[in-house]
Amino acid sequence: MKRDKILSLVLTKRIKFLLIYTFLSIANNTPLVAQEASGLSLGKPLETIREPGEIYLAGNKGDWNVRCITGNPGEIDKCEIQQLLFLNENTPIADISIFKLPEGDRAIAAANVMVPLETLLTKKFRFAFSEDSVKEFPYSFCNQNGCLVRMGLLEEDIEAMKKGSSSELSITHITNPEGSVNLSLSLNGFTAAFDVIRPFLSFQRS
Repeated sequence: MKRDKILSLVLTKRIKFLLIYTFLSIANNTPLVAQEASGLSLGKPLETIREPGEIYLAGNKGDWNVRCITGNPGEIDKCEIQQLLFLNENTPIADISIFKLPEGDRAIAAANVMVPLETLLTKKFRFAFSEDSVKEFPYSFCNQNGCLVRMGLLEEDIEAMKKGSSSELSITHITNPEGSVNLSLSLNGFTAAFDVIRPFLSFQRS
């Protein structure tokens, strides 16, 4: 009971203070919000400082991530677009990244696709850009992370992807040499993602 009386007294005092404060604000013809804001700190945005070589996510376009690597001071960050491919809803099985190349070559972009180590390398990697455009590519090398396909993409390949809703990528597992594992690559947001990145100024060709 004593505790309730003390709490009631404290609340009463607070209410009286707010009423008096509001009355004085009105009497002075000064908005209450303006008086409160004058004593508030609005904060300062924290600057993001990245070290050269640091990889960061610059944003998303549909189902594509825009991934960049921080350049040296005075250099423009190099960016690529990336997407994970899933065997089913919860199992990522491959990763594709695409970046632009400087003008002058037939290929206007390059793509790296990382697939599992259990992939049968004697069966080439297959990329269906559209129903009418299907190409095969050899595997470049494997490491502890998986096996890599390095592709040069022509303007017609990119245009086919921009017009479609999905592409199909196919690999062969070592336990089923006669079959194939087909992976769906979403093209939702591909055009916006591809158009936002700049060409890499240098690219080591094999």
